[in-house]
Amino acid sequence: MGVLDLLPHCISGVYFIYHQDFEKWSFGKLSALTEASLALEGDYQYYYMGFYIHSCAKMRYKGEYRPSYILDPETYDWNPLDGEVRQLLDKKKYVSLARERKRATSKANVEGGIEDDASKQGDETPDDYSDYPLPSAAEGGKAVMKGMSLFELKVPGWMTAEEVEEKVELGDQAIKVKGHPKLLPARISDEQQALVGWDNSDVRDRMCKPIKSLPESIPINRDDSAQEIFQKIADASKFSIHRLRVTKGSDGSPIPKSKELTVHDTGLRNRSAVDVKDLGPQIAWKTVFIIEYLGPLLIHPLFYYGRKLIYGTSAPPSELQKLSFILINLHFLKREWETLRVHRFSADTMPLLNIFKNSGHYWVLSGVNIAYWIYSPNAPTARDSNPLITYLGVALFAIGELGNYSTHLTLKNLRRPGSTDRGIPKGLGFNLVTCPNYMFETIAWIGIWLVNWSLSTGVFLAFSFTTMAIWAKKKERRYRKEFGDKYKRKSFVILPGIY
Repeated sequence: MGVLDLLPHCISGVYFIYHQDFEKWSFGKLSALTEASLALEGDYQYYYMGFYIHSCAKMRYKGEYRPSYILDPETYDWNPLDGEVRQLLDKKKYVSLARERKRATSKANVEGGIEDDASKQGDETPDDYSDYPLPSAAEGGKAVMKGMSLFELKVPGWMTAEEVEEKVELGDQAIKVKGHPKLLPARISDEQQALVGWDNSDVRDRMCKPIKSLPESIPINRDDSAQEIFQKIADASKFSIHRLRVTKGSDGSPIPKSKELTVHDTGLRNRSAVDVKDLGPQIAWKTVFIIEYLGPLLIHPLFYYGRKLIYGTSAPPSELQKLSFILINLHFLKREWETLRVHRFSADTMPLLNIFKNSGHYWVLSGVNIAYWIYSPNAPTARDSNPLITYLGVALFAIGELGNYSTHLTLKNLRRPGSTDRGIPKGLGFNLVTCPNYMFETIAWIGIWLVNWSLSTGVFLAFSFTTMAIWAKKKERRYRKEFGDKYKRKSFVILPGIY
């Protein structure tokens, strides 16, 4: 199997593999001839055979074709791969013809202008690699794993940090986001890698820190659980298992941290390579949920019982303010109960900093935003309301909360304890919309809004509904993709007949 890059002016051979049983047929040479013919037939200017490592027997064949040229790693000049270069490659592990000729010229000047063939090939004095402090791949790899920047490594042929800053407009890079046919400005979704603001950082900064004590290999049985891969890496590297992301070296697909799958089930085999990434400080999903919902449970009592200090009134709360206080606290107490006793999470942890973003929604919008306005002596809740509307609000709240709890129980029972597997949900509301839990959540907050008639509650409801609608739409797409024809497609994802 051959992999080629077809560029406007050339054909570039990326990789070619075949079974070792057919090694005697020299398929590599056959592939090179075929690719060279393709370059001629396609009227390409050049045929690139890829990297050439003179000391590697399997790459020597690349130099057997004429005429061949090799790139000087320092001047980017193409030099014929002939006797002069070959003799240098036989002697040295790193060759720049421009450097060798410069050395020969310097030596000739020192010796009074006498230059012989030996000086052209470089003398027998040790090479000065001070420009490249870590010339071997092994040394360079270890240094990078310990935190050295690739710019500090000074790889021959690579731009320096100064050249990058001078020649490349780092603040205006086009990227291609999955699902979009065109190159877009530097604006990507949360699922993509975060961009660095170059104006506020150094180009030499690493995007992520290496795991310095990462082992080169781990012993593991094919029948061990996939989670055991994470555990062995964590034990060997003295790293938290929750901070590790492990992907296959072959295709980059993630390896699930599952007790149900075996190592063999993941597709890994003997001597398979994996890539390990440090996800950074993590926090448990359950902890995040508890902290999120704790905000309103602290903030509403603060405003309710602190009305004299906050609003300067000694009047007792109205009946609607009492009712609003009770309903909102019941809602978030239920949320905390479900977090502790009902919800099962597909992932153990999330990035620690996400807690501020997630908590802001509840602490600010449903906490301070609603509490400040509904407990004010000038709020609509401080006045009398139509009892029928209030009763309707309470009824909708009760229907919404009970229905939401029921759907959460249904979703819980789809997933076995300790597993991440999923099934097609069936039950109350699931025949109407994709996410009836979001539908009932919306109904409950409509009920609260009918009780307090506060614009702040309407703002929170609108923001929450928009967010849940986006999540529900994604969930519908995932169900269709994951379950195919087994899944009955829904026309509405959150509210029947509306969206």
